[in-house]
Amino acid sequence: MLNQGGNVVGVTDFCDYPPEARRVPKVGGFTGISLENLISMTPDLVVLQDIHEELASKLSGLGVPYVMAKQESVEDVYRSILAVGAACSAGELAERRAADIKSSIALIAEKTASLPKRSVLLCVSREPGEPRISAFFAAGGKTFYDELIALAGGENVLKNASAAYPKISAEGLVSLDPEVVIDLAGDGAYYHSSGNIDRDALFAEERLRGQWLSGPKVRAVRGGRVSVLCGTVYLRPGPRIPEILKAFAAAIHPEAEL
Repeated sequence: MLNQGGNVVGVTDFCDYPPEARRVPKVGGFTGISLENLISMTPDLVVLQDIHEELASKLSGLGVPYVMAKQESVEDVYRSILAVGAACSAGELAERRAADIKSSIALIAEKTASLPKRSVLLCVSREPGEPRISAFFAAGGKTFYDELIALAGGENVLKNASAAYPKISAEGLVSLDPEVVIDLAGDGAYYHSSGNIDRDALFAEERLRGQWLSGPKVRAVRGGRVSVLCGTVYLRPGPRIPEILKAFAAAIHPEAEL
């Protein structure tokens, strides 16, 4: 995106895009980052998320430059792109890339703006191995996802929730009675289980969707508006926002010409 791929010397265990990232040396997991490994790579710049404040403090003490990227809103993503671009002497390119993303988002939002606002429940995490859905975590208000649901022509049924990602029971699902359910299933490659499992079968879209359809008969189930989105792209606020938004819009308004 900023033509800096050749300068990347380390990534986390979960960095898988672009595909070249899989071949870059790892510094640790999402939160368990090895400071020793990181420093041994002698980076000129470290890009952190805002949950890495403790690591940022340590880097400051060692004189290692860093950029703190926030991802709680679409605007946060724009700002983060510009901040990383500026730190990499690619400010002008970053501005063009951010402008392209804004334009793509505006085009999608325009196509759903005049359509009815359907109520949406967005599941962000659940146990796929259960025979039926008993509980899950969903996106609440004041989150990146809440913003995308609105841009896609929907209304988040949990927009007034006190927690950013509340845990919802099967009974809670009945009470919310959404018109649309979007299930962010993630990627089976990152699923951990104590036993031997067939991840491809476990994460088969038809199977995951069937778990919702065999559950409480909320409006989304009765109307067949249950979408399962597999892949890590949907779990990572970043430059691929338009791809996420387009998928949400298609799930909420399949009648729209996107």
